[in-house]
Amino acid sequence: MSEIFNLGDIPDLSDILGDTDGPAPFEDGWYKGTILAERSFTDQNGNDRVFASSDSVSAKGDSRNVRLQVEIKRTDGRTLNVSTLVNYNPDDLTQATIQAVAKRREEAKENNGQMGDLFRPFMTIKRLGTLQKIGGVRQLQRNGDGGLDLTPLYNKVAYFKLQPDSRNPQYKEVGDFRFDAPKRGKVL
Repeated sequence: MSEIFNLGDIPDLSDILGDTDGPAPFEDGWYKGTILAERSFTDQNGNDRVFASSDSVSAKGDSRNVRLQVEIKRTDGRTLNVSTLVNYNPDDLTQATIQAVAKRREEAKENNGQMGDLFRPFMTIKRLGTLQKIGGVRQLQRNGDGGLDLTPLYNKVAYFKLQPDSRNPQYKEVGDFRFDAPKRGKVL
């Protein structure tokens, strides 16, 4: 038999076995989570997989990526492992840029909150500032490899907002994070 067998679209088969009493999926919203140094597991093929939190040079080489491994925990005890990424440009962390962002932020209060060309550095400073608060440190330190030392973040609890993954809506990604519980919306 030399014919090629083509399946076409595969339908959703999850209800056929009657296994509909499984745990409810994670909804979009805020969850309490713990930042991990690394998470490891054995995949369905028997391969050991390890994902570590890190700060490394981006693929383009013009910025850096802080990748955090997070264990999200629902109020019913069910967990979900995700990673989140914070991209930053080292130039965003210069004193001149920080001062320009602070000045523009004050001006933005009068101009409908527009940050203009300083939006990217503003978001970088905001996200890294939130990570400092989560880590309980006044200032994140360098790690000797050109990046940030993420050690103060490990095993710290924070709040993470899950949303559909931008590349594949069947999965979830972290859309935002905070060091304290959100005032709007409940923690799921």
